[in-house]
Amino acid sequence: MAHWFHRNPLKATVPQTFDVLRSAARTGEANKLLTELKLAREKFLNYLRVPEKKIEDMQEAASAYFSLLRGLINSVPGAEAEQPAPKPKEGEQAEGAEGEEAAAATAAPVPAGESKLRKLLLFKWTDTLHGKEASSSKDAQFEYMSMLFNLGLWYTKHSAKMASSESVTLKLDDAKEVLTTLKTAAGIFQYIEQSEVGKLQQPAAKTSDFDERILQAYNTQCLAEAQEVTLARAMELKHKNSLISSLSAETSKMFTVAADTLNSLDQVLVAKWQRYFTLKSIIYKSYAYSYLGLSVLEQDKCGEAIACLRESKALAIKASQICREYARTTGPGTSAKPAEHPFFQRLQPSVQSVLDKCERENGFIYFHKVPEEAPQLDYNATHGLVKIEPFTPYAMGEAWTSKVYSSFDANQFPDARVLEAAEKDKTKSKEGKEEIAPVPEANVSTETGYAKSQSGCVIS
Repeated sequence: MAHWFHRNPLKATVPQTFDVLRSAARTGEANKLLTELKLAREKFLNYLRVPEKKIEDMQEAASAYFSLLRGLINSVPGAEAEQPAPKPKEGEQAEGAEGEEAAAATAAPVPAGESKLRKLLLFKWTDTLHGKEASSSKDAQFEYMSMLFNLGLWYTKHSAKMASSESVTLKLDDAKEVLTTLKTAAGIFQYIEQSEVGKLQQPAAKTSDFDERILQAYNTQCLAEAQEVTLARAMELKHKNSLISSLSAETSKMFTVAADTLNSLDQVLVAKWQRYFTLKSIIYKSYAYSYLGLSVLEQDKCGEAIACLRESKALAIKASQICREYARTTGPGTSAKPAEHPFFQRLQPSVQSVLDKCERENGFIYFHKVPEEAPQLDYNATHGLVKIEPFTPYAMGEAWTSKVYSSFDANQFPDARVLEAAEKDKTKSKEGKEEIAPVPEANVSTETGYAKSQSGCVIS
């Protein structure tokens, strides 16, 4: 299989020890849980760097961390009523407006269902389009969404790793896994947008990973790429030309929707990503017209077939130009030369071959007049369209018993001023912005897999 996919970098973060909570942990069980939370986070982050990691192992690591993290977001059912907020210690009475603000932040009542631990730890993360620049929030919900977002990205990178296999053939089970992982990733991005963004303590920043336009773009990208897999299967099994044409048209439309989603964003940030969407849209529109030409040729409409193939060739030439633009464009994501990839190199020869056939047939048999415009594409495929894999959120782990949750003493939590002093950032750039080093990700090759099939893929 020789698909080529653009991939943006993982979100980067800094170590989190959870030590701030130890001052309030009154029992050994509570301290043990914090240690397990720290280790589970480290293991999950390490797994995210490896795209070839088995899905079962990744799911186990994700479940281990998210089930423990839940106790920092939601209160434990059956736990005792929230304990009173801490009072200033003797000789440390808050003074002035600053002291009142700090005291108010600490003494704010905890909403029903919310963990009393939710707003005590500072989490820092980068965004996929902003390089090293970090965002921070004293909100465990922010940590949950960031980790979940990275899990979605891992599924896309896992699929890309499998789809770029150096093997000329890809087993059917592997192809199904590529398809499933992309649909799973789409479900995660949709879930974050629809169910989690509104729970943030602070509204999501524009162009951050939790901007609804960014989440929609990732969601649509995953579905469009999943559609590519089903389309490749239809080509290899030589399904009806009309079906392949309509599936190609649907795939093209999905990439167009993804590109349009980014129109209102800063083009400096999204130019490379958007060109990828545009390129894929044009490529599949070219395939759509090519197979439409074959379909109408079967109906002895050779003139219309030639019009379709000429339109397909024009689109293929346009795609070649976008390939060069993509390779020159700077920005986050994959560094690649798609014009040199077999996925694209198959396009123009394939189109030209069918066009030559149609023009030969018309010159010897049909003598049809070639219309100035090609027939309209059919965007209503009868079957073969992918659907999202709904995401099921992780439940709270059994380690969070009511006894353990209640053993965290609210009277022992550090006040806001102490927390801020302990969390002063030491990773600022010369401009004063917080920075986090990128994640050292394993390489996901997109230059291998020189498949010789018509679709650029062989699924056996």
